[in-house]
Amino acid sequence: MNNVLRKMLMLLLPVIALAFTGCAGMEFAPKRTVWYYHQELPAADRAIAKAQAEGKDKACPAEFNAAAKMRDDAYNVYLSCRTQEGIDMAKKAAEMAGALCPKPPAPPVAEAPKPEPAAPKEVAVIRIVNFDFDKYNIKAVYKPELDMAADIIKKYPNPDVTIDGYTDNKGSFKYNMRLSLRRAEAAKAALVKKGVDAAKVKTVGHSYNDPIADNKTDAGRAKNRRAEIHIIAK
Repeated sequence: MNNVLRKMLMLLLPVIALAFTGCAGMEFAPKRTVWYYHQELPAADRAIAKAQAEGKDKACPAEFNAAAKMRDDAYNVYLSCRTQEGIDMAKKAAEMAGALCPKPPAPPVAEAPKPEPAAPKEVAVIRIVNFDFDKYNIKAVYKPELDMAADIIKKYPNPDVTIDGYTDNKGSFKYNMRLSLRRAEAAKAALVKKGVDAAKVKTVGHSYNDPIADNKTDAGRAKNRRAEIHIIAK
């Protein structure tokens, strides 16, 4: 009996500590024998549940399953003590769930005998971030984004696809121009392996132009080392 009480006390001590300290950024969400998680993980659960309630698991099952797998992997990584990586993956799962099932552009409405053709419409922008410094290989964690991009491209008969590569501001502009183009071409090669027609994909390098974060910090430079896939349906 004493051993049982001792084990129960050991389980309750973290909960009592959380109750007194507040543990900013944590949320009570019992799952897998753990009571509290960083709020990004239960937020990913809610995003997946919302997408399923809206029928997106049936409307676009491949993309939904990719988002759900990313959420599950986030928990596995988080519980293996790689906390920040798990949090980042949970954020990505929530973003993927929120971007499910993009609607194809509506057909142009004929208002005259010879209506003007509808302008091209950008239907998706998929960002792959966090290339390692001076590298252009795409990490396995970004496979779901590439799967989603390939599935969306294949839905349209004649899409325009542009992949833009970027770098941080370390090194010369000329060197980073070559590196940014290699990053774009690496993303293209990954899409072609997934069945996308190479002729439909254009790659552009931008060096360290158009940063999305502050190049004065390590975190900002990591966000700027990215490739973006722009999909336009005609």
